[in-house]
Amino acid sequence: MTANAADTAGKAEIVALVERYVGYSEGMNFAAKRALWDGDEPAPLLMPEEAPAPLIGWPAIDAYWAKSRVVMETLKSRTANHRVRLMSPDIALVTYDMRWVATLAGPKDVPRKPIAADVRVTALLRKKPDGWRYFHLMEGPIDLAGMTRLAMQAVADTLSRR
Repeated sequence: MTANAADTAGKAEIVALVERYVGYSEGMNFAAKRALWDGDEPAPLLMPEEAPAPLIGWPAIDAYWAKSRVVMETLKSRTANHRVRLMSPDIALVTYDMRWVATLAGPKDVPRKPIAADVRVTALLRKKPDGWRYFHLMEGPIDLAGMTRLAMQAVADTLSRR
């Protein structure tokens, strides 16, 4: 296999891992998501767009995922526009767009509308004996103005029901 073919195969493997990782959101299978992180990394970093600060270390990330199971009833995510840059043979920089749709948990007799956002993701992955693994992932909103409009509309809807 030529170096270029190996590079292409490595990038395809990384995109497949990203899609599998994001696919685990569907059932909120955070144990499966965690298995795609580098368990040997002493200070993994996860920065969800809604978090006020980065989550650094396994206790913080595990607590965030545990809370997500309580706060959300459903979660679906999809990715697009994957870009992979091999920084070295064992480090990859990956960027992609992600759309997530969630329904927040609440009483069954209260109608709830799904909420959604589009985010840009930047991740660092490390090549391990069992494949590529995340050790750093940051999400950033794509459309802050749109998110602000939705939040303002939600407030207006709440006030109009009073």
